Amino acid sequence: MKRTVLLLTVLFLAVTAQAKIEKVYLIPFSHQDIGFTGTQLEVAQFYAEMYNDLPDFMESFSDFKFTVETFWQFDCWLKSNPEPYLVDLYRHYAREGRIEFGSAYGSMHTGFTNDYVLSKSMERALDFARESGFEIATCLMNDVPGFSADLPDVLAEKGVMYFMSGINDAYGSALGLEGSHNLFYWQGPLGNRILCWISKDSYAEGYLLKNMSMLRNYLNNLEETGYPYSEAAIMIAFDNAGYFPGAVAYLDLYKAWDDPETELLISTPSQFMNVMEEKYGKTLETYSGDWSGWWEVVKSGGPSSAGQVRRVQEFARELDEELERTDPELKSSMDLNLVMYGEHTSAVTAGWPGKLTLAKTITSNASVVGFAVEAYGALEKLLEKMTSQESVSDELYIIAPHDGEYYVEIPSEIREGECLQLEISGTIFSGYPFHTEYTDRWNSCEDGYFFFLPLKKGVNSVLLAGYRKETDNEESLKSFSTLDYQQVEDGSIEVTMTSREGQSLQFDLRLESYLTGEPTTFLPSGAKISSQNRSSDGLREVVTLGFDRGPLSQISLIVYSRGGVEIRVAIDKEGLPLIPYADHSINYVLALGLEDITGIEYMGARSFTKMNSGLAGERPPFIPFESFVILDRSGEKTLVASRQSFSFNNGEKLRFQLLRHYSYSATSDLGITLLGENEPGTPKVQVFSFYMDTFAGGGFERASGFINAPFVITATSREER
Repeated sequence: MKRTVLLLTVLFLAVTAQAKIEKVYLIPFSHQDIGFTGTQLEVAQFYAEMYNDLPDFMESFSDFKFTVETFWQFDCWLKSNPEPYLVDLYRHYAREGRIEFGSAYGSMHTGFTNDYVLSKSMERALDFARESGFEIATCLMNDVPGFSADLPDVLAEKGVMYFMSGINDAYGSALGLEGSHNLFYWQGPLGNRILCWISKDSYAEGYLLKNMSMLRNYLNNLEETGYPYSEAAIMIAFDNAGYFPGAVAYLDLYKAWDDPETELLISTPSQFMNVMEEKYGKTLETYSGDWSGWWEVVKSGGPSSAGQVRRVQEFARELDEELERTDPELKSSMDLNLVMYGEHTSAVTAGWPGKLTLAKTITSNASVVGFAVEAYGALEKLLEKMTSQESVSDELYIIAPHDGEYYVEIPSEIREGECLQLEISGTIFSGYPFHTEYTDRWNSCEDGYFFFLPLKKGVNSVLLAGYRKETDNEESLKSFSTLDYQQVEDGSIEVTMTSREGQSLQFDLRLESYLTGEPTTFLPSGAKISSQNRSSDGLREVVTLGFDRGPLSQISLIVYSRGGVEIRVAIDKEGLPLIPYADHSINYVLALGLEDITGIEYMGARSFTKMNSGLAGERPPFIPFESFVILDRSGEKTLVASRQSFSFNNGEKLRFQLLRHYSYSATSDLGITLLGENEPGTPKVQVFSFYMDTFAGGGFERASGFINAPFVITATSREER
């Protein structure tokens, strides 16, 4: 009995000794919230002034340290033409270890951006570090509650091996690990591993500790709740608050600290991470998986701009080197706009209650749309420059992201009863006339001819080879599939597609809505089919359905001769309802019913991932994804590809988030008032396109061609620009 008591006593002392916090690393920085406390321009001006002032404080207090959380804020200062000696002083501070730069340009929505944009978001800080003679070891992304499974690989490829984040404390359950502070290795799908420190108490944890008594209580609570390390980091920052929270903590906590048992240090992230890796690295757990998604859905408030960015980031990833050779400066501008749109504060919203005037809320939304418009415009200019030679009247260019076969729309005058002919490398191809009522960034012309073409990666020079009469024996759609549909009582449209080989795909679809505060209560739109039209040619059959009430304007079902079916949903934003401010906003989704789904995978920033994750705690109602969702269904895989939609819900149906709409804004000048147009300057009808196919038999290649459809550049389009 005595031996048992002695053993328990020793174990108790060992545990309490292990849990005693002996060193506290205070890490001052300013959390970047672009467009939150002011418009983008106002926040940029604040940082330009703040970085002018910071050196005075650092010169006055030689042991004060500061971290540039994300590089945009420092870049605002660099663009303000500061005195050269101040730039050199910051470089000196960085080499000395008193200033640390995080690698990211902003705290990114990593579930929305692809790996190309995530990689580009690191380049400006890393370039500045190389030019200045210091290294960047840590990436900070704060506030965002969760990150893509591919982030460790992206960081490791850039030589950044530490990651620190204070996630928004209202979403602490996003991380499935126990405890308020977690130190662990995070491994990406490619096997790269980075050391992570995640605080569920947020990046503002230290900002709230106003005196030594509060700090002691905070540390005591950590110890009592089982914090396992003798060192702890406390992040000291607030939203666009500059170095002031850090200065207060330095004077009121660090300088006044009188506890001989616990040492306080003013630190940087890498200083703390180095200590933790050296002391605990060999015993830490390694986790992998995706835990993103709680905030990405807000970008659906600007469906047109979000679609443009998705179009550009996918195409730019495939032609990165070619675009760089074409015009490095223009490409850098495109990349920067992609990064800015991917930043966590870039979204079309009603604004945070009471923060901005109505005019500033509208200005902020217009700035977000501007990032997308500028990125898309830059890509178009780059592609035009890639053609390098002047177009003549009978020549056009098709730019493909990689070698393959593509469906391509060619804008042209339609001649009744005739097919347009194109010549590529001596071979003649025939296209069929089409007309569409609504266009988008993938299908950009209302009238023209539809082709199926073999293309090489990059620029394909194409000759217009005239017209020919359609013949009676043109390939009929009936030779490769049949498409049947009916609308049932609950408003769903039941669809059956049967190929000539006897393969059948059955599904139902319906437009639904939910209020933002009730993300699991889905209501049917109630729209009924009011018109229908069916047409076919040798490449596809198109069924176009019109509806009797807004906001649903049209649904098109398109069956392709080589397999797969496309669904296009046209939403008339002028038909969106007025939603009371108390309900925040309304969301529209496409509900897709498919039977026998036994498993789901979805594309992250770079890699496919499963729903189960070693890091994810509570998952959001809608999971962000990049373009592809794969469904396991009775031994086969069905692929769903999405152009504009980037979040899905996997309840009893597969639901894809289309858009979020706000009617009111709580402004600082007018109180609760009508917001007006949510996404300034964008088309009133928004198109959302999806493609379904079997994964095997070339389905993924066809879906990839659907997502990354080629760009067509004609002499007319050049003249217009």
